[in-house]
Amino acid sequence: MNADGLGFWAAVAAMAVITYLTRALPFMLSERSRLLRHLSREGSALAALGPSLLAGIAAAVIVPDLLAVGEQAAIIGPYAGGLVVTAVAARLVSNTGAAVLLGMAGYGVLLALAG
Repeated sequence: MNADGLGFWAAVAAMAVITYLTRALPFMLSERSRLLRHLSREGSALAALGPSLLAGIAAAVIVPDLLAVGEQAAIIGPYAGGLVVTAVAARLVSNTGAAVLLGMAGYGVLLALAG
């Protein structure tokens, strides 16, 4: 990922603000807040917000690298392997955090083997 330019830092700042708000907003609302009841309700449309943010951040980081690869097909292997490890871990462990950590570890191992 190209770390130069204003666009990169704007994306980092936006991710930081969104992450902070998803963590802090429930603590800022009163217990009688209608929004808090709606957010914590079982089957809420916003229940997928956390995984959706993770997927969006992953897409913002991974897609530019994959588009820049072009003829270097060997670089795609660690990405694909990390995705496979994450998917298998999510199915077996049924814990999103553990699946992401295992996927990152798989990506790191495959990246070290490729390089």
